[in-house]
Amino acid sequence: MSDWQKVEIRINRTAVEGAYAVLDNWDITSFAEEDTDLVDHAQEMGWGDYFPEVIHSEQVTITCFFPEQRFSEEQLQDLKRDLEGLGEFGFDPGHVLVQQGGIHEADWANAWKAYYRPLRIGRVWVQPSWEPLEKEASEVDLVVQLDPGMAFGTGTHPTTAMCVQFLQDLNLKDKVLWDVGTGSGILAIVGAKLGAIVQAVDVDSVAVKVAKENRDLNNVDFPIQQGTLGDLEGTSDVIVANIVADVIGPMLQDIYDVLAPGGFFIAAGVILGRDLEIRSLAHDAGLRLLRRVEQGEWVGYLFQRGD
Repeated sequence: MSDWQKVEIRINRTAVEGAYAVLDNWDITSFAEEDTDLVDHAQEMGWGDYFPEVIHSEQVTITCFFPEQRFSEEQLQDLKRDLEGLGEFGFDPGHVLVQQGGIHEADWANAWKAYYRPLRIGRVWVQPSWEPLEKEASEVDLVVQLDPGMAFGTGTHPTTAMCVQFLQDLNLKDKVLWDVGTGSGILAIVGAKLGAIVQAVDVDSVAVKVAKENRDLNNVDFPIQQGTLGDLEGTSDVIVANIVADVIGPMLQDIYDVLAPGGFFIAAGVILGRDLEIRSLAHDAGLRLLRRVEQGEWVGYLFQRGD
């Protein structure tokens, strides 16, 4: 592991374009920008369901990381003076702050594993693949070994747990099940172990890779491809989608169209603020609500095609 130099710059939003030019002169081409206005813009554009509360500021923060001590304190003071000098070019940089700190590189892809413990969800035992199987696992019907890697789905998130519970409450023996947005593959694997004929898709190539590894780890066999609901052919008895309301809402009519008569749709990833909207859209699409589960700020649903 190595130490990185972290340089943090605070400057008025109206001077950001000028700050970029200064950074370019210093051969600083990689950085991250934090701007409270971006949160408001994302919310207005509907880019997601959950947005953190922020204290609005006229300044933005530009953060840079360097794999060694690239700049001395004297050089950073020179950088600050260059940023303050943007006033001469018609910008208003405001009170400019340039500060540095150190950060020790960690293996972030694996560090979280220390906090991921075996979990029981009804008759399902979700077991971290890197740990020996615990004795309690023998008391359940189904064990899923899992290494989520960089994909979503450990079973610990309420929305995943809701879907796992819904799946085991259905009779999946020889039923066709589609997992849309499979993430780590956990829901597809549970479905396969419960006897379903599974197909899984995800738009993220990393998720597809992780899901295939977890599928093979659990000695089940089903196709996983990069894609969406529209890439699956035929009809399905059960469709599960643990995504977000902005994705689930627009595809509800398509869900109805590809479900077999009397088929089930399991949906999760919806926050409480979108609950009524999703239920209304599902009703309009011809999906009948059988069960609704609420946990914290999240809602999960079991719908049935209302033929």
